[in-house]
Parts: sequence; C-alpha cells; structure tokens
Amino acid sequence: MIEYRFSIRPDQGSPSGFDLGDMEISGSGGSTSSAGRQPDQGMMIFLSVALLLDQVRHLLSAGRGSVQFCAVDSSFQVRFTVKKGEVTIADGKQVIEKVPVRDFVPALLAAANGFADAELGALPESDPARSDLLHSLAGFRGLA
Repeated sequence: MIEYRFSIRPDQGSPSGFDLGDMEISGSGGSTSSAGRQPDQGMMIFLSVALLLDQVRHLLSAGRGSVQFCAVDSSFQVRFTVKKGEVTIADGKQVIEKVPVRDFVPALLAAANGFADAELGALPESDPARSDLLHSLAGFRGLA
C-alpha cells in the first residue's frame, strides 16, 4: 500500500506559498523522505505538491513512461514509472512500491486533498501557490 505525507515546517512566520515543508512516501519496499537529510532537502511544499500532481497526471494520461520528480527548490527526487497499468515508485534503486494505477491515484489524491484541506486556509486568497495547488488538484481529480 502506498502512502504519502506532506507537511509544513514550523516557525516560518506568516504563511506563504513559499513555505518550506517535507514529503514522505512509504510503501511495502520502504520509504523515502525529504526530512532529516544532509544537505537539507526541504522543499517549497505547496508548489512541490502541485508539481507532483501535474507531472504524475501527465504520466498517467500517457499510460506509460517515467518521470523523475524533483521537488521545488530542493534536491529531493523520486522516480515514477507507469507500465502495463502499474506505477512503480522508486528512490534511486530502492523500489518503494509497485501498485496498480487504480490504487495509486486515490492514495495520492487523498493525501493531496488532506494537505490542502489542512493548510490552504492559512494562505492569503491572493497567493499564487494557493491557486496553483487548487488547479493541480482539480486536474488530478479528473483521473479518479
């Protein structure tokens, strides 16, 4: 079972679309996280979640291929590969999970929705990262 967690780092002042945060992806083969790495791999979390949704949506729409997701303003990377109706998620040579698309999409969507529900309310309505994430979520929902 694939699981995603997106979090904002504390004590950054007034909420902003450029706030730093962390991403964790867990599966039956292990997990990967931007937290606690040296050098620091914290990312602009709102923009990174939007980018992840957009890149994976394009990959799933193609039905095959790979994308090397690299978080915004970070060196944190994860590879997503789609082949024969399955998605393989890997960090370098470590396969975190191999899961059918029908299970992958709801897991990522639920995590992204949960993050947006918990954190977007703190961002000003005029913040561009807010609209980017909402637009990416709307596009990804079309896959569900």
